[in-house]
Amino acid sequence: MDAAFTSDNQHLVFSSPQGLGILKLRNNTITYDKRLSNYTLAAGGKWITAKVSDTLVLKDLHTTKEYAFKGVVSSLFNESGSVLLLNFRDSLVWLNLATMHLRKISSRSNIDNLVFAHADTAIAFTSGTQPDVQLHYFSNGMDSGRYVINAPALANMPLQFSEDDQLLFFKTVKVRDKQHESSYSKVSIWDYRDVRLQSQSAPDPYSPYTAVVPVSGGTVTYLENIDTTLVSTSGNKYALVSNVVNEEDGYWNDQQIRSYDLISLSNGLKKNIIHAPQQVRDFQLSPGELFVIWYDITGQQYFTYEIATGKTRCLTESITVSFIRERINRKEIFTYGIAGWLANDQRVLIYDEYDIWMLDPSGQTAPVNITNHYGHQHQTVVRVVYPHQLSILSVSDSVLLTCLDRNKNNGFMSITLGTNPAAAPIKMDPVVYHFPALVVFEPPPPIKARQANIYLLQRQSATQAPNLVITTDFKTFSPFSDIQPQHNFNWLTAELVHWPISDSLTGTGILYKPENFDSTKRYPVIFTYYEERSNELNIFPHVRLSSGTLTIAWYVSNGYLVFVPDIYRPTGKSGTAILQTVESAVRFLSLRTYVNAAKLGLQGHSFGGYETNYIIAHSNLFAAAQSSAGPAELFGLHGGLGFSGRSYHFISEVGQINQGVAPWKNPTIYIDGSPVLFADKINTPLLMMHNKEDGAVPFSQSVALFTALRRLGKPVWLLEYKGEGHVLYDWECQVDFTKRQEEFFGRYLKGDLPYTNLSKHN
Repeated sequence: MDAAFTSDNQHLVFSSPQGLGILKLRNNTITYDKRLSNYTLAAGGKWITAKVSDTLVLKDLHTTKEYAFKGVVSSLFNESGSVLLLNFRDSLVWLNLATMHLRKISSRSNIDNLVFAHADTAIAFTSGTQPDVQLHYFSNGMDSGRYVINAPALANMPLQFSEDDQLLFFKTVKVRDKQHESSYSKVSIWDYRDVRLQSQSAPDPYSPYTAVVPVSGGTVTYLENIDTTLVSTSGNKYALVSNVVNEEDGYWNDQQIRSYDLISLSNGLKKNIIHAPQQVRDFQLSPGELFVIWYDITGQQYFTYEIATGKTRCLTESITVSFIRERINRKEIFTYGIAGWLANDQRVLIYDEYDIWMLDPSGQTAPVNITNHYGHQHQTVVRVVYPHQLSILSVSDSVLLTCLDRNKNNGFMSITLGTNPAAAPIKMDPVVYHFPALVVFEPPPPIKARQANIYLLQRQSATQAPNLVITTDFKTFSPFSDIQPQHNFNWLTAELVHWPISDSLTGTGILYKPENFDSTKRYPVIFTYYEERSNELNIFPHVRLSSGTLTIAWYVSNGYLVFVPDIYRPTGKSGTAILQTVESAVRFLSLRTYVNAAKLGLQGHSFGGYETNYIIAHSNLFAAAQSSAGPAELFGLHGGLGFSGRSYHFISEVGQINQGVAPWKNPTIYIDGSPVLFADKINTPLLMMHNKEDGAVPFSQSVALFTALRRLGKPVWLLEYKGEGHVLYDWECQVDFTKRQEEFFGRYLKGDLPYTNLSKHN
C-alpha cells in the first residue's frame, strides 16, 4: 500500500481499492475519495494534489476545501509547499497557496522539465519540441518567465540549478543528419588500433551532453562532449572532467588511463590536475570548491590541490596505516573511501580499515585519528552514520558513528570531531542496527525525530526478523514493532566459526543450524560461498525462491547444516586458496560429532559457481555439488566477451578471477585454474544451471564442463532456462529450479528417492 504521513503529522494519506484514503490522526477517522488514486503531498502538511482524468484536484487537508483545474498536464509543489506550478497545454501558472492568487508566467506551449531553485522562489523550464527547444527562467517578482537560451542543440531533458541558484545545468544533443549517416553494412572490422572492441558500445556523438549557463543568460560553457565526461556533481564555480577512455584496458595500455581537469563554469578554462599515466582513486571536488582531493595509487597517499594557490600537498605521509583494501581478493586497487568534508572545507574525513582520520586539506595541521585508534586496537570497523551531514559540522561538533567488531556485533559511538582519548562504543549487541555496505540492501540509518532527541531504527539478527526500535541514547532500545514470521517454522541459529587454514592463516565462516538442532544426530552439510560473507552473521536470512543461489533458511529448516566460509584469494592463487579454505573447513567441522562427513555438498552461483567447479575438480570430499552460471575454462573465458561485449582480459587478470597475468605469460596458472581440464578427476555428482542469455559468464563455459563429464560418463546435469540470463527472474523458472536443486541435494545428501524429472534416464 502506498502511504505517507503529512509533514505536520496530522494525516496519513494512502491509496486503497476504495480510492484515496485520508486518516485524521487526531481522532482516527478515515475518509475515502473514489475519484482519486495517485497523489502528491506538499510540505507543511496542508495541501495534496491528485489527478482525475485531465483535471487536477487541489485539496486543503485542514479544511477539506477543494479546487479543480481542468487541462493541467503536470504540476509541481515547491520544497516549502507554498507554491504550486500548474502546467497547462498552452501556459504555465504560478499559484501562491497562501493567497490562492494565480499568475500566468508563460504562454508557451509544450512546457516541460519544471524545476524549482534551491531558494524555492525561482524556477526554470523548457518549451518547444526538438530541435527547437528553449530554456526559460522565472523568479518571484518578475512579470513573466524570461528566455535564457535557444540553442539548436538544447535537449528536452531535466534541468538542474547550481547550489547557489546562479547557474542552470542542461543537456545538449546533436541533431542527426540522416543524409550523412553511414549505410548499414554486414561486416564489422576489428582493428588492433581501435580503442574499443567492435562488440563494445562506443561513445555516441548523438548522446546528450551537459552544459551550463548563468540564469541571467550569456555564455554557455560546454562541460561534456564525445571526448570529455563529468567526473562528479558540479559546484557553483567549478566542475571536474576527464577524458573518455576504455578504462578497463588501462592496466596494460597507458593511453587508456584517465586524465583529470578542473574546469571553470564561468569561462570554460581548464586546469589539468592529474595527467595519465598517473592513476588515482577518490578524485573529487570539495563542497566549498577550495580543494581537489585524490588518492595516488603509486605513492599510496592522499593529496590535495588548493585551487586558489595552485599548490599540491600530501596529507598522509605521516600516517603509517594503509588506506587501500588489502583483502579485496583481486589486483584492483580500492580505498576505504572518503567519509566527507566538514563545513567550509575545514577538514576532510578519511577511512582506513578500522578507524577515521581527520585531515587538514591545507596541510597546516597534523592528521588526527578521531577514533583514537580504537578500531585497530579492538579490530572494530568504525564508520560515519550520517556522512551527508558532515558538511554542516565544524571541528568541535559531535558526530554519530556505527561500529562492527570482529565478532560481528553492532553498536554506536558518539565522538567530538577532534581528539577523543576515551573513544569507545556506547554499547555493542549481537544484532545489526545499521552499518554501511554490510550487505547489498543495507539496513537504513536511524531516523531522528524532527523536534526531539528520539531515534527510530531497525534491529535484526539471524533469529530475529527486522523490526523497529526506539532509542534516545543508543544504549537502551525499546521495541516499536514485533513481527516475527519465523516463529511459525523450524528456524535457525548462526554461529561464527574460526579455524586454522594454515599455520599463518585463520579462516572465518558462519555455521547455520536448525532451531531444533540435536547434537546427537548427524547432519548433512552444504557449503556455500562467494567471497567474504561473515559480516552477514546477524543479518536475518530471507526465504525466497532461488534465482541461482542457495536459500539458506529453507535448507536449515529442513534438516541440513549450512556453512558459509569467507574466501580470501591472493593474486594468482585463486584456485588453491579456494580449495585450501574449504577443505580445511571440512576437516575442522568433521571433528564435530553431529557433522556427517560422508554427506557434504557444495553450492555456488557465478564466481561461487567457479569455486564449486574448481573444488570438485581437485577434491573427493563431497557427495554432491550444484553450480550456477560458473566459469570452468579460463583460457576461453580470458579470450571471451561478457558484460555488454567487454573483453574478459580485465576480469581474468585484475578483477575477480584474479590471475594476475595474461595466459601467454603464465599458461600454467590458467591450466591449474580450469576445472574442465581436470574433468577426469571429477567424481562428485554435479547439477549445473546456466542460460544462453547470460551476459556475464558465457553459457559455453558450463557446456564445456558438461560435455566433458558426459563423455566421461560422470553424473552431471545442466539446466538451461529459455530467455533467462545470469540469474533467474521468471517466477516459474525460479520455482522449477528451486525444486530441482532441493531434490538433487535430497537425493545425494539425505538418501531421498531419485527425482524422476531430473533426467529422462531416471
